[in-house]
Amino acid sequence: MMPFCVIWIADLMNGAVFGGIQAIDPGQLEDASEHYTEKEGKGRSIHYRGRTRDIIRRVRNGGSILRLVALEAQETVDYGMPLRCMNYDAQEYSRQARALQKKNEKAEDYRNASERLGRIRSTDRLIPVYTVCLYHETDPWDGPLYLSDMMRFDKEDAFRKLFCDYPMILIRADESMDYGAFRTSLRELLAVLPFRKDRKEMRKFIREQEAYRKLDRDTLEAIAVMTDNRKLLEKAEDYRNEKGEYNMHEEMGSFFMDGVEEGREEGIRAMILDNLENGSSREQIQKKLERYFGMSEKGASEYLEHFLQEAGSLSAI
Repeated sequence: MMPFCVIWIADLMNGAVFGGIQAIDPGQLEDASEHYTEKEGKGRSIHYRGRTRDIIRRVRNGGSILRLVALEAQETVDYGMPLRCMNYDAQEYSRQARALQKKNEKAEDYRNASERLGRIRSTDRLIPVYTVCLYHETDPWDGPLYLSDMMRFDKEDAFRKLFCDYPMILIRADESMDYGAFRTSLRELLAVLPFRKDRKEMRKFIREQEAYRKLDRDTLEAIAVMTDNRKLLEKAEDYRNEKGEYNMHEEMGSFFMDGVEEGREEGIRAMILDNLENGSSREQIQKKLERYFGMSEKGASEYLEHFLQEAGSLSAI
């Protein structure tokens, strides 16, 4: 599950869905139940199955609940996602309806037989729910965006125009977006995700952005998890300054060597072995790593040390 705090939920909606308009105040968000129960079967075969949303929050203004916003974080393409989102929303509306019916039954406050029949009064209203799917894998999304994309329609289908479609709100973190629309450090997290298949470009991008010199701990951890560079967390305190901010600039070389492409890895190792055989010193090899592979001084030193220990060659130079 993608790590998310309340402020990031609001910023994601405001930045990616509303284009920077501050439609959601994070101070208005409060927890809501993420669990639903479905009844299946009949008679003695009835059983209940639980479903859980990733995240759902109420948006409250004073004493009134305005709406609910829900987030489904996907790291793989789900070819049934529009149906899944619709099902979650329908379960939320059903839960609200049951709560109204229970309240009305207790109060016995019906104006006519129609209200008593369905136990829903003509003035009762449900709270709208908006479900957003955040896709954060590296491969392109090739799944459906609408419920209609999942349907089998005949070419000459008179009923087609009667079909009630259900669109899915999809945010693709694998693609670049307008990061200027975000107002929190979620911007720094989302901005690096499209570079996950090109570590060299990721290093270049981060080094060009001043914001990565002063990250908070939560953002650093989220970047480490989402870019599959968990070793960053092991050395996190080495990157912290006196203000408690984390500087990723200095450690780009050693940080990203974990995810370096296999072909490049083989090239680096071949170069080191060749230089060892030719009697090059540790300092000479390190300088070549810096020059030819764009590593920082510290990154090249750590990588060379790791390789020499792995190869058992520490005593050779």
